[in-house]
Amino acid sequence: MTQITEAAQALFDKTDERVRAGSITYRHGENIRRGIRSWIDLRADGCRFGDLECDGISGVDIEERFLPQLNGSPKTVRSKLDSLKLLFDVACRNGWAGHNPARGVKIETARYGDAAEKKPLKRFDIGEVRRLIGAALAAESIVGNVPWCEGLAVSTAAQTGLRFGEMAALRWADIDFSKKRVTVHRSLRKVSAVIVAAGAPKTDAARRTVFLTPQLTNELREWRLRSPASDDGDTVFLTRNGRAHTNSDHWRKRVLRPACAAVGIEPLRWHDLRHFYASVLLEMFGSDFNRITTLMGHKSINTTRELYGHWIDDPERDENDASEFGKKLWG
Repeated sequence: MTQITEAAQALFDKTDERVRAGSITYRHGENIRRGIRSWIDLRADGCRFGDLECDGISGVDIEERFLPQLNGSPKTVRSKLDSLKLLFDVACRNGWAGHNPARGVKIETARYGDAAEKKPLKRFDIGEVRRLIGAALAAESIVGNVPWCEGLAVSTAAQTGLRFGEMAALRWADIDFSKKRVTVHRSLRKVSAVIVAAGAPKTDAARRTVFLTPQLTNELREWRLRSPASDDGDTVFLTRNGRAHTNSDHWRKRVLRPACAAVGIEPLRWHDLRHFYASVLLEMFGSDFNRITTLMGHKSINTTRELYGHWIDDPERDENDASEFGKKLWG
């Protein structure tokens, strides 16, 4: 007889193998671990989930006794359930369980309250984008008598929509100054608890080429001239001690939030700079979601529509459609 905790350890070992082989990311592996640990110590009727036998638990036990105790949003709970399904897959392969009881468990999707209360993404005004970039560039600090690139990082993110990992892995060879564009070849990823490395982007769509404005092209060219690391293979954006960035905390705390305060807008996350970029794209391309999807590096046009579809507002079109509909219906 094999307990859930033993199957969990077998899953952890298998997960470590997959991370080392590169078939899943370190972050994905950590999510699996966290998901399983959230189940282990759940208790119902005096029984600890981790102490139960793999072949002695049913889908009803999971769904009615333990699932309601999980904390988190519906998305988080669903992720934890996915981890449990993997655990029982391992148990089945090892002969510790005759079937996977977690596979039949369903999570009811909220249809009204939660969906209605979900706060949509804010569309930023172009004037806000312009002022934020100006404030970030104006606040660039001096390091060793050299104006540093912290403000330029904010400017680049807001004008290209590159994700933090893509920005941190960017090399000078990725920038074509003559054609005024940048190509995303790689992205920063966490490969262990202490190691962060650059690798291929997560999806094929993330491998993309994005145009550079003349202003940003000049700013990047000027930074290359004064950067202590300016060879083609060098990283574009460095920390003050000359290393590559491993998270966005430095840029967010040192430059982005002070710039937000300077122009009078709420503090932003680093990822919000992508939404700044998308706001300008919507002004340029309207409802041409195919072009916006390509530039944003989204996996599909559905992702773009879900994120930004509510930004499209055409009162004149709606009025014309309403009039036409009335004519069809009433003559």
